[in-house]
Amino acid sequence: MLEAISAREIAVSGLKAQRTRMNVIANNIANARTTRTDFGEGPFRRQMAILRGEPLKPRIDPTKFGVHVRHIRPDPSPLRPVYEPGHPDANEEGYVLYPNVDLAVEMANLVVAQRAYDANTAVVMSDKRMAQKALEIIQS
Repeated sequence: MLEAISAREIAVSGLKAQRTRMNVIANNIANARTTRTDFGEGPFRRQMAILRGEPLKPRIDPTKFGVHVRHIRPDPSPLRPVYEPGHPDANEEGYVLYPNVDLAVEMANLVVAQRAYDANTAVVMSDKRMAQKALEIIQS
């Protein structure tokens, strides 16, 4: 038998996942022109937050309800070469490898994450209003 599913708890898991996703996107934007990382691994690589939901099935662990960040992975797409022979990170041919961060894509992803965050906030607030109404009914 399925445990009672709390919409609030599922929405809170969505809030946490979208907050992490927005942090990853903000980090991508902040490093869009970083040609050398602190670790000496070359240019920054765009990161992606991989989200995962758990399917509902009998005898599922209630802590798995909702959505969770499964991984934060680097984007394997190619880096962007730009001809800048005077740059300190230029190769022998004068090309500098810049991160594979597309600001338009990051901003679109940020808008989607923000809307998902707002939708989950609305669920939490609705749950809070319903609980308050229930208490008012009980007290009358």
